[in-house]
Amino acid sequence: MNPLLAGLAAIVVVGAVVAMSAREARASLLGLLVVLLGAAVVADPLPTPLAIAARIAAALLAAQLIAIAIRDLDGPTAGSRLGWPVEALAAAAAAVIGYGTHGLGAPALGPAEASAAGFAIGVLAAAPIVTSRDVYRFGIGAVLLLVAGLLVRVGIGGTPADLEQLVTCGLVAGLGGAVAVIVRGAREATGGLVVVEDGVIRRPDTRHLGRGAHPPAPTADASIDR
Repeated sequence: MNPLLAGLAAIVVVGAVVAMSAREARASLLGLLVVLLGAAVVADPLPTPLAIAARIAAALLAAQLIAIAIRDLDGPTAGSRLGWPVEALAAAAAAVIGYGTHGLGAPALGPAEASAAGFAIGVLAAAPIVTSRDVYRFGIGAVLLLVAGLLVRVGIGGTPADLEQLVTCGLVAGLGGAVAVIVRGAREATGGLVVVEDGVIRRPDTRHLGRGAHPPAPTADASIDR
């Protein structure tokens, strides 16, 4: 085991735990940024300096786009239903499995630490993607799932070439922009981050109102995912 790679992988996993468990949106975004920056260098051998610089730029761009979407957000996000200790234990268990199954039955060209971190982040990303109605939490989970796949790919296939790193940068920045657009749209439509149960804004029944009367504003009566 490479101690430096193991430390970097641990930092990435801790960032993912923070991103998934924090209820304050900016703290969650900071954890996501740690994941994106750390994942760029969890490889053996390290990528070229140009590739690392491109990954850093893509991570900062994605984080900045999401930060713009959550600007002036008053309420907390849904956070984790189980809390960070349970999330951390689940990530640790998944990391052990990823390390033990390094290569997935085939000769691996990359470090086992990358596979371990990829499995841990993938487990953390699964719950919000499957169950959450909070669009911000869902978006963070989608970005983490992308990072998990990239790390497992590094563990199996080795350090990506510069062209592949460029494609990865496009995916990271593009997904960050997509999350920002969805979060902004949800805030404008419902005033918050939680979508309603049937996926549409509920509008009040106006049949009892007289002609020319103005109905009350639409409401979103779904419960917050906690």
